[in-house]
Amino acid sequence: MIHPMKKRKKLLVVLLLAAGMSLALLIGVSAGKVQAAAKEYQVLLKINDYYVLYTAPKAPYVDSQGRMMIPLRSISELLGAKVSYDAKSKTATIGMDDVTVMFTIRSKSVSVNGVARSMDTIPVLEQNSMFIPVSVLAGSLGIVSKWDQSNHLYTMTGDTLMQTDIIKLAIEDLERSAFRAPPGAIISNEAFRPVSYTYDAAKGSFTVKSQNITGNDIPAGASDVAAYVVFKDSVQFPVQKRDRPAVGKGGFTLVTAQKQSPYPPLYLLVKGRLLDRSPI
Repeated sequence: MIHPMKKRKKLLVVLLLAAGMSLALLIGVSAGKVQAAAKEYQVLLKINDYYVLYTAPKAPYVDSQGRMMIPLRSISELLGAKVSYDAKSKTATIGMDDVTVMFTIRSKSVSVNGVARSMDTIPVLEQNSMFIPVSVLAGSLGIVSKWDQSNHLYTMTGDTLMQTDIIKLAIEDLERSAFRAPPGAIISNEAFRPVSYTYDAAKGSFTVKSQNITGNDIPAGASDVAAYVVFKDSVQFPVQKRDRPAVGKGGFTLVTAQKQSPYPPLYLLVKGRLLDRSPI
């Protein structure tokens, strides 16, 4: 015979287990497995008006020597340089205007128009893609650039940059259409600074956190953090009719871009714009 107190304890344990299983089903957590939160990445690179958040196969990063590293592919597709790679010698040749720069994987030597120079870091191979120190490249090519230590942001500017087919044809020309243009005249491209982003691979979505850097409150409808997801066959534009809440001085806003293509993303580019929503 089981003592009544023991019966009550056994019943309590069963009820607690059942409640736990019900809660797990409600919140979508399977027993013994919790889905990890999407990793947050800092925004480190800006080229003209575009913040470059993600580059395949890996986002821009700072190496152990404090140098910003970007993939070779982006130098061609974003900066517009002519790029070639010799697999045998593991050497990349990059040409822009009348300057030719050569980098070799795992070598601290860089050649600029045939003259060897020394670097304090080395190009590396990451996921079968060559990554090079962008500050060395920019200095060699004469590209105007600067490092913002307070915001950990490397900026490159120049009339010849971001003039590639991806930017001019696939993004800027198409965005002039009535179906893709923002709902108001663009007052400024310097209203928001993306500070971080996450990528949820399971959901196929990017979420970008941006800060209001205008020095003023921004009314509802005037913010336009535009996120462009570039794939090998298309560009996914920001949703035209979306919520644009008011953002206080120095405040933050979140924008999510849900991946629509079956292909993996190649780039995530963002503009932090301010719109004129004055009544006509």
